[in-house]
Formats: sequence, structure tokens, C-alpha cells
Amino acid sequence: MIKIGVITTPYSLGRIKKIEPMIREQCELIFIPYRKISEIKELYEHYQPFCDGFVCSGELGYKILSKNTAHFPTPTFYLDIPEGDFYKHLFTISNANKDLNFSRVFIDFISEENGFMGLKEVLKKEEFPYTHDLEFLEDIYERTFQKHLTLWQQGKTDLSITRMSNVVGRLEESGIPHIFMFPSIESILEQMKQIINEVQLARLMDNQLAIGIITIEGQETMSDLDFKQILLHKALMEYNDQYKILSVIQKKHDCFEIITSYGELKELTNQFTQCSVLEYLNKTLSFNTYIGWGSGSSLYQAKTSAENANKEAQLHGISCTFVITDNEEIVGPLGEEHCIQITNTVEPQLEQLSEKLEISTLQIKKIMAVISKNMTDELTADELAFHLKITLRQANRILNKLEEKGIAKISHKKQEKLRGRPKKVYKLNFL
Repeated sequence: MIKIGVITTPYSLGRIKKIEPMIREQCELIFIPYRKISEIKELYEHYQPFCDGFVCSGELGYKILSKNTAHFPTPTFYLDIPEGDFYKHLFTISNANKDLNFSRVFIDFISEENGFMGLKEVLKKEEFPYTHDLEFLEDIYERTFQKHLTLWQQGKTDLSITRMSNVVGRLEESGIPHIFMFPSIESILEQMKQIINEVQLARLMDNQLAIGIITIEGQETMSDLDFKQILLHKALMEYNDQYKILSVIQKKHDCFEIITSYGELKELTNQFTQCSVLEYLNKTLSFNTYIGWGSGSSLYQAKTSAENANKEAQLHGISCTFVITDNEEIVGPLGEEHCIQITNTVEPQLEQLSEKLEISTLQIKKIMAVISKNMTDELTADELAFHLKITLRQANRILNKLEEKGIAKISHKKQEKLRGRPKKVYKLNFL
């Protein structure tokens, strides 16, 4: 049975516990209460070995955790207030307070980020409540309470609506009329069922096969190759003695094949960001090794992906690691600044663009991945060469071709050194 850790405040704990009997046959809930925001990360890490997934009682806990990690090592979610619940609450409040003017209400959990929960389409500008731009920092409780208090003391509000249970006590102490809004039992149950399905799917994926193909740089003689393979085999065995994460290590004619699971692959690559096997080999061996990892629902799919990932690694000419995931995403080279992630699937629009530009679909995807990674559509030839591991001449040729076809145009030139020509900065638009 799967175990899901529930990270919550003591105030919200009782509400979530009500659904425990309804899902007891599907999962075990482990309740993890916190009082201070600073405790969330530590509690998450402490319970991680014992849980298959986590759910935070609100967005706050989730956002605090996501600030500390780019990829959650364990499936992690939060309970949201669906718009249906939100408007039911508002209708109940409005019905109980016939004279209430919503322009004199402060709602601390709606903002531009969540589309103001659709309120801008319902209320006129002069009827709109006070809202709060949320910054998910450790002092969020204090800042939010002070906003409630200031508006109340200035006579601007008649009611505060909060999503933060740790603010409720201070609102009561200050005599501020308030309502704590929380998802209904029905929506908590529905969300938990979806979370259970997601965790079960993640568990199945973690048990899928993953295969690694490791090759050595080209050798002049068979004796040289044999000697280096002996050293490589010894290093792999020593790595496994230390980390005990590789299930099977097999020597083939021209490579080593490693069999493990998708879950273990995520662990040894730190969620596809670096490769501990390659790091160990680089410390131990004096020659280049190329690693390709592949995963899939079948041995054939995993092995084919590993072979293709290994070919990608070999193209770089230096020791490196690439991964091709079960949904055909290519990630690599791991652990390097020019690591990019692209999808291996071919879309009809991309094929048409490839024909028009006379550039391969793979090259277009790589350029798009560089734009996505840098979060800007402006590139120099140097930057393109660095990320794609191609020569400066090749990068210039690609950008010139894109300029000819109307996909790129020179945005400006920048001078990075006192001497030398200024570099052209190209603005790209593939749409």
C-alpha cells in the first residue's frame, strides 16, 4: 500500500483527517504537522524515505518546498480550492451578510497568478475586493496578517477571508471579522483520489527498466581496447560496491551494458541533472567514456533509447552522459552548462519548418531548447556553438541561414572586449 505524507498546519489537520476513512483501502496517510514555515523543508526531507508521495494542505507549503528544489525527488502536490468551492463559499458569505460590500473585503489568496479566481469577470471594478500579491517567503504569515490588520485599522474592510490557518488565531485576537476558507470534504476527496493515481503511476514508472550503454573513445589496437575495458569494468564494479545501485553489469563486445530501474536511474542522475557514474569514472580513469541511459516499458525500448543516447554522447567527443526518457525526451549532456532537454518526437509542423529552413528537425529542436533554457529568444553564434557543441563557423552558418529564411534577424551588436569585432545578437522567432 502506498504511503502519502500530508504536510499541514495543526489547524487544518482535523479537516483533512475526515477523508482518511474514505481512502483507507487505497493508501495510508502519514500526517506531518508544522507550526513554522522554516520546519517544512526539514520535515519533508525527514519523511521522504518513508513516503511514496506528499501533499501539502495548501499552496504555501508546496511553494516553499519548490523554492529549494528544481525537481521533486518524490511526487509532491497541494490541495487547491476549486472555483466551485470558492463561489459556494462566497454565496454563503453573501447570503449571511446581505449588506456586505465586497469592495470592503480582503481576500488574501487571490492574485493575478491564479486569475483572481475568475472574480474580475463577475464583479465590477468598484465592487472588487482587496487582494494580496503573494511572495512565498518565510515571513509570509506576518506580512499577510499585517495587511489584514492595516486595512481593518484604517477602516477599509468589514471582513477578512484567509486561506492561511496560521493567521486565523491572530485575526481572532485582534477582533477582525474573518472567515477561513478551505476546500470542501468532497473536493479534498476528489483531489486525493487523483493524487493517489499519480503516485501509483509514478511508482509503476520507477519500477520500469532502465539500461545504460557505456562505450570508450576509439582505440587504435584491440589490445589497447581490451586493456581499457578491463579498467572500465573494474571501475564500474568499485562504483557499485560503493553505491549498490546498478542491478546488472554486462560486458559486451564493444561496450558495457547496465541494467537498473527508472527509479534508480533518477537517483544516480539526481533527477537527470548530473551522472554519478560518469563523475566516478572521470576520477578513476584517464580516458574518455560515453554513457547513454534509456528507459521504457519494454527491454527493447529501453535498450534502443540507451543506444541512441550513447550515440549522442559520442558526438560530443568528450566524456559525457545523455538520457532518453520513456516519453522520448533527450536530456544532456548531464552536469554541464550546455545541458538541454528536447523531445525526440517529430511533429508535422516541425517537419514542414525543417524543409523550409533546410535544417534538420533535431537541430531546430536543439535551438528551441537553448532558447527555452536561456529564457530569451536572443542568441549569439558563440552561445549557439557552446550549447550545441558545434564550431563557431557551423553556428554562424546556421544563424545566417535562419536570417535568410526570415526566422532570425540581427537585434543589435554587443562589444564584450575592448578589442575585436562586436558580436551580432540574433532575435529568433520560429512561430
